[in-house]
Order: sequence, then structure tokens, then C-alpha cells
Amino acid sequence: MPNSAQAYREYLNTRKLFKAEEAKYLLVLNELLRSVSEESDYKNAFVTYDKIKDEGNDNFKRQVKFKIGLHLLAGTGCEENIAKGVSFIIEAKRLGFYPAKKWNQDHEKKNDYGASEAKKLLPVRI
Repeated sequence: MPNSAQAYREYLNTRKLFKAEEAKYLLVLNELLRSVSEESDYKNAFVTYDKIKDEGNDNFKRQVKFKIGLHLLAGTGCEENIAKGVSFIIEAKRLGFYPAKKWNQDHEKKNDYGASEAKKLLPVRI
């Protein structure tokens, strides 16, 4: 049985390996987010966002959840669902995403919660 000093050294080595792999994972996730955000097929983008919405750290999650919220408000790549879009934007706001906080401030009193603005941000592509 290892003594505590050996166990601690093993912990430090394992943590170092974990941090390196975690950094790679986050880089790959961010590259995926960048490429999906440039996707011209909104349906594919929405499906991918939905698959990765709970991945990564809070910084990553809040960006994806805000994008999902905008897609739901605009009905681009998915069926328009204002209530669900609002919930995703509020979740992004709760995670500290400034654009979500600003969106909420600017649109919370509007009947469509800014769906018309979201449609301008995500125009139909041909």
C-alpha cells in the first residue's frame, strides 16, 4: 500500500495529465463551436448545438445555450419556440454570458422576446 507521500505524488501527476487533456478537449470543443457557428445549414447547426449544450465548462455552455435560444426564437433550423428560446437565453444569462444579459434587458418586455430581432441575426440562407 502506498504511503501518503507516494499517493500525493501520484495525484499531482494524474492531475497534470488530466489538465493537459482537459485543455485539448476544450480547444476541440471551441473549434467545433466556431465551425458550427459558420454553418450555412441551420438545421445541422441546431442539432449540433443541442448535442453539445451540456459539454465543456460554463463559458462554453453559456455560448451554446445563447445560440440555441436565438435559433429557437427565430425558428431557424428548428421549429420556432419562444418559451423554450427564452429559457435557454435566461440559462446563458445565469451562467454569466453578457450578450444573454443584454438580450434579456433589451427584449424581456417584448411580446416576442426579440424573435423578430433573432430572425434578422439568423436570416434564411439559400
